[in-house]
This record gives sequence, structure tokens and C-alpha cells, in this order.
Amino acid sequence: MPALGRIANGVAAVAGAGVTSQFPEFYQQYLQRLGGRLDQALVQEARIYEAAQSQGLSVADYLQRFLTSSDPVFQAEGKVIQAALGDAESLRASLVALADASVLERPFALFRYLDHSVLAATFDTFKPALPITAEGLTYAAIGLLLGLLALAVGERGGRAVKRRWHRRRQRKRGQEHWS
Repeated sequence: MPALGRIANGVAAVAGAGVTSQFPEFYQQYLQRLGGRLDQALVQEARIYEAAQSQGLSVADYLQRFLTSSDPVFQAEGKVIQAALGDAESLRASLVALADASVLERPFALFRYLDHSVLAATFDTFKPALPITAEGLTYAAIGLLLGLLALAVGERGGRAVKRRWHRRRQRKRGQEHWS
């Protein structure tokens, strides 16, 4: 393998390992943000439960009164209450699923339970970290292999394109020769 090929392999391996080794830290920061969103949603949920209880109603009956009111302001408030309750439940389920995911399931769990606003906020404040945990090293090893695989696929594709271009050029020259 020529020196340039070895350098390309090294760069691809290090780049892959460097990028994927950051996943555990990103995941942890994402979970913190998601947990913060859940905490706020639970505060809202508790307020709704307290309001329903103060009226001697279940939350379902309380919500139904708003939604079926003839007053459009109350109907709109009912939709806000319904959304707040749905957010709390959705965030709770997402956080439990993401927290319970195994090391290798985490990328798939994140994709499945992804909240785009939490993702954007996490990216905005993400601080890379040196992965010295077994999880970080696992993702670094996976990234190293993916980096080498990407380089191999790129090289193979590049050679195929070069061969095709070279054949076309030869055919074109052959046609010019017989013209």
C-alpha cells in the first residue's frame, strides 16, 4: 500500500473514531435536556391536576368541560391543556425508552424518539468530551471501522469511475482513428 493510501486510511480511521466517540456525550447531554423538558411538563401537568381537583373533577372531566364549552376561548384553553398533558406523557415515555436503551441500541432509540427542538438545542450547546468510558471506546472503535469502510467504498467507486472514463476515452479515440 503506497504511503498516501496508508495516510488516507489513518485519517479516515481517526476521523471516524473521533466523530462517533462523541455520541455517548451527545446522548447524555440530549437526555439532560429532555429531562429538563419533562420536568417543566410535569410542573404543568401537576397544575392541571390541582385545578381539576379544586373543582372536584377528574382531569378527564375537567378537560372535557373546556373542550365542549360553547365559549371558543375555553375550547382553545382545552386544546392547550390537552397538548400539555400529551407532551408530559410523550416526554416521559421518550426519556424512559432512551434511558433504558442498551449501549448499541442508543442510536436507534434516539432516532425513534427524536424531539427535533431538543436535538437542535443540544447541538447548539454541545461540548465535546474525551471518551474514556467503555461506551466511548466502543463507539470510537465502531467509528474507526466505519471510517475505513467509507474510505474503501470511496476508493472502489473512484476506481470504477476512472475505469469507465478511461474506456470511454479509448472508444472515442478509436472512433476518431477510423473516421
